[in-house]
Amino acid sequence: MKRAPNQPTSSLCLYAGVFAKTWMVQDSNTLLPQHSHSFPHISYIVSGTVRVWCGDERLGDFTGPCAIKIRARQMHEFLTLTDHVTILCIHNADHLEADEPAVAEEHHLSFEEN
Repeated sequence: MKRAPNQPTSSLCLYAGVFAKTWMVQDSNTLLPQHSHSFPHISYIVSGTVRVWCGDERLGDFTGPCAIKIRARQMHEFLTLTDHVTILCIHNADHLEADEPAVAEEHHLSFEEN
């Protein structure tokens, strides 16, 4: 796998008990390897089209605006199918204080040498 020439950017916001991470992806065909959480959350496609997998199951293609429910401990990842994709990962911030870690597992990618 080759590293995307324009890397995704992200920003974080915590307000009124809601944690949101915004991913902005400039180019189509960019893979966002995700992780699983100890609790369920929503991934909200604000703009663009993505292909979504949870574990080995392909959930389908989603065009924003739309919400995708991600179950607890479910590995998930996104492949952008259009340019200028924006994704929000929305969590109940109360879970950030729990004894269980917020991130249960992480994806790892291997890249080709340049």
